[in-house]
Amino acid sequence: MSFYTGTQAEVLFSGPPANYAAAAASSSAAQSLVTGATGNYQQPLLPGGFFQEGRTNQLVRVTFSGVLAGQSSATTAIFTAGLNTAANTIGGSTLAAVNALTVTSFASGAFFGEFLIQNRGSGYGTSSVSTNLLTGGYAAVQNGSTTGGAMALAVPTALQTIDFSVNQWLYLTATFSTSSTSNSATLEQLVVYGEN
Repeated sequence: MSFYTGTQAEVLFSGPPANYAAAAASSSAAQSLVTGATGNYQQPLLPGGFFQEGRTNQLVRVTFSGVLAGQSSATTAIFTAGLNTAANTIGGSTLAAVNALTVTSFASGAFFGEFLIQNRGSGYGTSSVSTNLLTGGYAAVQNGSTTGGAMALAVPTALQTIDFSVNQWLYLTATFSTSSTSNSATLEQLVVYGEN
């Protein structure tokens, strides 16, 4: 390794200290996978200035895994990553969304995914191309009672109107296609890496 940039990879966040509360989707709206709760208020943060003006080769890699269940009627789940200037909040600036995965009749199923956030230039404010982040990724699911599984990709998506002079909290969501109390996703492991 040449150490050309004078920087190194590091773990920015590794948690949570206990499983996040289940995203129990009795609606078909996006449900937070990183909802803070008493004794478990740790969430990943990219601090203001983390992506540095004039720097190249900066990346953030997010890996996540957990368990999920899906009702017996045809059901899919979509995993999404985004940023918000407020903690414990979803619906800010979407980074990318993985295409729908079939989770029909899942019981004690598993999910695992990864998002790669590439900085193509950063600045301040929210005008056009103030900061240019390109994010791609994937997620895979497997029913706990079978050996089969499925994987889906996220179309690489550019987020160009986000202010990186302020703190940005990373959030993840699960969105089920049906409304049922049988649908749930529990995030158990979340690791965020800063790479260069």
